[in-house]
Amino acid sequence: MEKSITTQGRNWPKTIAIWLAMAGILAYAGIIGYLMLNQKAMIFHPEERQVAAPATEFSLHEQQVSYPSTDGVKLSAWIVPAKQTDEVKGMWMLICHGNLGNIGFGQRPEFYAYMRDTGLNLFAFDYRGYGASSGSPDEQGLYDDAQASYDYLTKTLHIAPDHIIIFGHSLGSGVAIELASKVPAAGLVVEGAYTSVAQRGQELYPLLPIALVSTQRFPSIDRIGAITMPKLFLHSPEDSIIPYPHGQRLYAAARGAKRFVDVKGGHENAFRVDKAKYYGAIAEQLHEITPTLVPGDAH
Repeated sequence: MEKSITTQGRNWPKTIAIWLAMAGILAYAGIIGYLMLNQKAMIFHPEERQVAAPATEFSLHEQQVSYPSTDGVKLSAWIVPAKQTDEVKGMWMLICHGNLGNIGFGQRPEFYAYMRDTGLNLFAFDYRGYGASSGSPDEQGLYDDAQASYDYLTKTLHIAPDHIIIFGHSLGSGVAIELASKVPAAGLVVEGAYTSVAQRGQELYPLLPIALVSTQRFPSIDRIGAITMPKLFLHSPEDSIIPYPHGQRLYAAARGAKRFVDVKGGHENAFRVDKAKYYGAIAEQLHEITPTLVPGDAH
């Protein structure tokens, strides 16, 4: 009996270690399960659904329009007319914004005001589940919404594809790149762009298999090489949200006409901190891709 008790006592450390290992495995699996169930909520942040009117100081003269997405979800957008210049008159920018807030959120009206000063008409739309757009956001839904917005420009407003520049910032860069891989346009501009959402998630959670379990992937690195239109990449080395190497790798994978421009500032304010260089690069891109436009041509 004494020998049996002694042997049993010696096995306790091993038993405890096994139980601790099992508890660790269950906890790890639970964390993975939580991330799988909540990854959309971690990526998409519509915040306040009410779209605030832009400050009068920006004088955007925006027009709100509504139209259906490819699956019938109702979308909402602003049309912001350009401060025209003869060289780029009639050009449009289709804007795919980031993951936080709607078309009127934060500093976006200021961004639009500077952008329309380049001579571009702007079409800024809200993804499903953002602002006045109905539905709930997911990766395929955002792609559908960008396609529907492009269709509204080309089929309802009758804007020719060679008068449209596709723009994407942050999360919107993946949406813009996916759209540009499918439709003709005058050019593509991305700022703070990532190689893929799954890869960025893996960097943020290196001990978890994010790249394997992610359902919201936005694999821009796999699409950028197929885009033949002129491409402009804007990225700040100070960007802490989407690190600078993401933009560099994306640029390296791109083919054909392309430019990479370093800008100062953070992920959200480079357009203001480095305004001259930021909008100067876009204006230069505009002049390069619209050399034969007839002043006053609207299509």
